[in-house]
Amino acid sequence: MKFSILLSALFSSPNLISLNLYDLDHETEFLDSGKKLMSLNFGIHDLEPNQETKAIIIAIHGRDSRGFEWIYPLQTIDSENTKTYFFRWDTTKCPQQTVPILMKEIQAIEGVEKITILGHSYGGVLSSLLLNEIQNIETNVHAIAAPLSSKDLEKYCNYVHPTSKNNNISYYQWRTVKKLDYAFNSLDYDPQVVDFEKSNVIRLPNQYRGKRLGHLWSISWVADSIKSVSYTHLTLPTKA
Repeated sequence: MKFSILLSALFSSPNLISLNLYDLDHETEFLDSGKKLMSLNFGIHDLEPNQETKAIIIAIHGRDSRGFEWIYPLQTIDSENTKTYFFRWDTTKCPQQTVPILMKEIQAIEGVEKITILGHSYGGVLSSLLLNEIQNIETNVHAIAAPLSSKDLEKYCNYVHPTSKNNNISYYQWRTVKKLDYAFNSLDYDPQVVDFEKSNVIRLPNQYRGKRLGHLWSISWVADSIKSVSYTHLTLPTKA
C-alpha cells in the first residue's frame, strides 16, 4: 500500500520529465523529438541544465502544438551565452489564467539579467500579457504568428491586448502573410494586426527555403532573423 501511494505521488509530481535541447533532432527524428517536447509536464523546463548564464530564452508553444516546430529555432538562436527554457501550459484555458503561473516560474529563476521570450500562435497571446508584468530585467518579447486581436479570445476569454508596456521591455510582432497561414486564412480579418505603437512589426515573406512560409515555419524564419543580428543588443527593422 505504501509503495503504491509513493508511486502514485511520484508520477503525479510536476516537472518529472526532463529533456536536453541537443538530444532533440530537427532533421530525421523531428516528429518523435516533438512528441518528447510536448510530453513535458505543465510548467517551465530547463533544456540546458548544465549551462550557466545570465541570459535566458523562454519558448511558449501554441494550441495543438506538435513540438517539432520548435526544435530547429531553439537550437538556432541558442548560444554559449544563453540558457533555453520551454514553457508547457494548458492551452484549453484562457491566457490570463496562466500569466501568474508563468510569472512565478520566471521569478524563481535566479541571477537573470536578460530574458528573450518567443511566443508562437496562442503562446504569442500569452507572451503579450507579460508586457506589463516583467520589471527591471531587460526583456525582448516576440509574438510570432499570434492572434493578438482574435475576436474569439475577446468573446470567450475577455482578452484585450495591452495598451502599454514597461520600459524595460522591447516588443516584436512577427506577422505571417494571412492568405498563406492555415490558422488565419479562413477568417475575414487578420487577427495578427493590433494597434500598438510601441512595438516593432515585421511582416514575414511568402516563402522560406523555397517553400510556402505558413504558420509552423514562421518560428524558424524568425529564429534565422534573430540569429543574423546581434543577439545581445537586438535591433530589428520595423516593417508593416
